[in-house]
Amino acid sequence: MEVELMIILITFLIIVIFVMAIVIYILNKNIIKKHYMGSRYKQYYNILTQWIKNKNRNRNISSYLKNKNINSIAIYGMGELGIALYEELKDTDIRIIYLVDKNANHIYYGVNESHLINVDEVSAQEEVDAIIVTPIYDYDKIKETLVNGGVKTNIISLENIIYDL
Repeated sequence: MEVELMIILITFLIIVIFVMAIVIYILNKNIIKKHYMGSRYKQYYNILTQWIKNKNRNRNISSYLKNKNINSIAIYGMGELGIALYEELKDTDIRIIYLVDKNANHIYYGVNESHLINVDEVSAQEEVDAIIVTPIYDYDKIKETLVNGGVKTNIISLENIIYDL
């Protein structure tokens, strides 16, 4: 009887420890995700703040691009920053040839002047002077994906442009 009780108690403790490990794992995963998202939003805040400062000083992206001999571009990423970049450049001398998004088949932002393509279609597109990557938090990974996909065009982070203005 005593041995059976010990086995039941040990089994119960193992189950409790296992359940606690699962709970700790889930909580830790959520904490890491919240930290990552907080860091990402801070990057967005910083770049948007700098973008506004640049606009207040009459420094604009189209002039910057013209000074770098960039006349035609593709915009990678149609999130908030990509749409803001599109809106800023659409009525300038900078030609937006196409838009790129990894979820191109599932999104539509009402941007009729430029066509939206998937990442794997970039190398088959008309040549542009630069591809501007707007998901600044994943710039290195996106650049690597594009280069590995055969893209030979200049690939620039929107963050670099904003801070170089």
